[in-house]
Amino acid sequence: MVSKSCDRCERTIEFPDDRAGSKVECPYCGDMNMLPALSGVHEPAGVATGRTDRASAAGYPPDTGPEQRVMMVRPAWVRSQPFRSIGSMVLAAGGLVLGLIHLIDRTAVPGWAAIIAILAALGFGGVVAWWWIQSLSAALEVTTKRTVAKRGIFSRSTSEVLHDNIRNVRIEQSFWQRVWGVGSIGISSSGQDGIEIQMDRIPGPQRLQQVIDLYRPLE
Repeated sequence: MVSKSCDRCERTIEFPDDRAGSKVECPYCGDMNMLPALSGVHEPAGVATGRTDRASAAGYPPDTGPEQRVMMVRPAWVRSQPFRSIGSMVLAAGGLVLGLIHLIDRTAVPGWAAIIAILAALGFGGVVAWWWIQSLSAALEVTTKRTVAKRGIFSRSTSEVLHDNIRNVRIEQSFWQRVWGVGSIGISSSGQDGIEIQMDRIPGPQRLQQVIDLYRPLE
């Protein structure tokens, strides 16, 4: 039997000798652990070694050992719709400026125009604030062992997929999304039907997929 202490719960786990040098799931907490190779036996050129080498060579944390955060990305609402974003900001700023001019010199801007300008500033400013809140309320976190989608500010919901179980990573981009470097990413695992993690307006989805692939058993 091969035994080691779990990286997360620190309880001792044991597996048959034929699992030596491979990744196993802790029966107590579900964390993925790398079992040590048998003494005097060369570790086969397996999946885990390749992943460790690829991740380390790329400058990211190794696949083995305690779980570490690799990267976290949030939806880029402004970047994904730059024309709307810039237009909303300009109109909000313009309405605010006209309202301030009316307060300084009531003859320069009629009262009705100042009211419309202030309402427009509040409306378009609210749109920008809503986009900002939406960006803060969602995040996609990639660790050395799993990818986790988080949503919500006051209430929180999460969905995660272990990298060893990822079956497919799908990226969708329109023409303009390719121009601005954003897109949607969907992740499915071998144990479930359909997409388990879906996040839209993600900046640099190809780079995100490349990082996830460093920790997947692609061989």
